[in-house]
Amino acid sequence: MPRALKFKYGSSEFDCELNKIDRRKLYGSVDIETRDIDGNRCSLATLANDGKTLIPYGGTALGYVNSEGEWVERNELKPVNLSGEDLPMLPSSFDVTIPLEQTVSIDEFLNYSSRLVYLLGTNDEFDPALGKELAAGKIFRFDFLYRDGISADPAFLMGTPDGMIWMMVGKPSAIEFVGLDQAAVCFVGDDEDESEEIGEFDFEML
Repeated sequence: MPRALKFKYGSSEFDCELNKIDRRKLYGSVDIETRDIDGNRCSLATLANDGKTLIPYGGTALGYVNSEGEWVERNELKPVNLSGEDLPMLPSSFDVTIPLEQTVSIDEFLNYSSRLVYLLGTNDEFDPALGKELAAGKIFRFDFLYRDGISADPAFLMGTPDGMIWMMVGKPSAIEFVGLDQAAVCFVGDDEDESEEIGEFDFEML
């Protein structure tokens, strides 16, 4: 069952279920199955560092160790800053009510790259004014954390004239502009050169 977020707009609160939209849902998918010469299905294995031990799929895992090499459980870990001080944990967005207060322009929204797209569904009644604003193109911004953590991702709520509600989760776009420091100079030969190569263009000089 899809998880639900609780939003608040004015005095109205309503729940929305998240339905993730990915490339598989939009364009379908293709699965590649590898078989050996006898037609038997192949399975993935990992070759160990000794060059002769095969580890079957599922035979490896990630773990945590301290500076003494001792095993540490994940729930024993805690985030700290560079000074070793504890960092405050932020609650998951599924455990709080998200106020819809901040809006952004379309230019501000386009400064972010969307990495997750959700179609929101709700059976609750909400403020009709919100529906009109979403249908008119207003974009709301809020912080989103899928689970408890130390930092949130920027998320955006927007709608369509036919009443669909979309949520985009992204990150600021890092756009770098590149260009030549100076224009390239092409040399085609000396005007006084009377050899047969006068006037020929040499691409190796570029």
